Amino acid sequence: MKNGAVVLASLVLLGAAFEIQAARAQSTQAQEVTTDGPGTLVLPVSTKVELAVTAPLWTKTAKTGDALYAQTSFPVTAGSSIAIPAGTYVQGIVKAVTGPTRKANRADIQVLFTTIIFANGYTIVLPDGSAAGTAAAAPAATAAKLTVQVGTQNDLLLDNGAQMEMTLAAPLALDATQVARAIPLTRPLELGKFRSATLCRPTPGTPGTPGSPDTVIPGSPGTPSTTIPGGPDMPDITIPGTPATPDTIIPGTPGTPGFAGTSCPAAPIVISSEPLSLPLGPIQAAKPSTTN
Repeated sequence: MKNGAVVLASLVLLGAAFEIQAARAQSTQAQEVTTDGPGTLVLPVSTKVELAVTAPLWTKTAKTGDALYAQTSFPVTAGSSIAIPAGTYVQGIVKAVTGPTRKANRADIQVLFTTIIFANGYTIVLPDGSAAGTAAAAPAATAAKLTVQVGTQNDLLLDNGAQMEMTLAAPLALDATQVARAIPLTRPLELGKFRSATLCRPTPGTPGTPGSPDTVIPGSPGTPSTTIPGGPDMPDITIPGTPATPDTIIPGTPGTPGFAGTSCPAAPIVISSEPLSLPLGPIQAAKPSTTN
């Protein structure tokens, strides 16, 4: 009996130990799922983000260090979830500008994308590769080379609504909760409502035409009546004259008014938007930001 009781007690303790170990394993697994799973949306390398410029760049003043402002024109998804809704703000910095020439009506603009700002204030700072060449591995910077069709007479390099593409050079991790809060606050862009910022210049225009005067055809004065005296005891005979006819007026043609002319340069067109490969170190996934 005593041996049986000891065996039974040992089995109970062994079962309890297995239950504790299983509970710990389940708790650890649940913690891992919460940390790395449902709370994060990851966009892989080479994810393309369609953008539209919201503030123009001027030909005479564009230079290295200028800010570039844009908004996403199409939503970006991670799996079955929206990761970046259309209308999200994107900011960049102009790193280099090569203007058009008389021989080539094209300009090259190098842009480093720096920040993604959601409608609820959730902000993601994109890697700039500043730690490249150091002991710490740095995510690659996301940059683009824009080729723009534009002439030397054009006052703009990039117009309002100009479309371009941002291609992620490093994986991007986003806080799914913050993204979900931003979606109902985001207003998608209406590309057709962008107003060009190009400046129209006055030209001499046209002087107009003087027209032609009226044409007057004189009428006839008519003839007086003729009276033939009658004989004795006979009345006079009166022959009526012909009445006068009025002048005939043929109206002239009206002139055309002159008007001042204007010349509006054609808006520049982004021909291509290619990822700009820079030696900025190994690629790592950026951790989700919690900035509000």
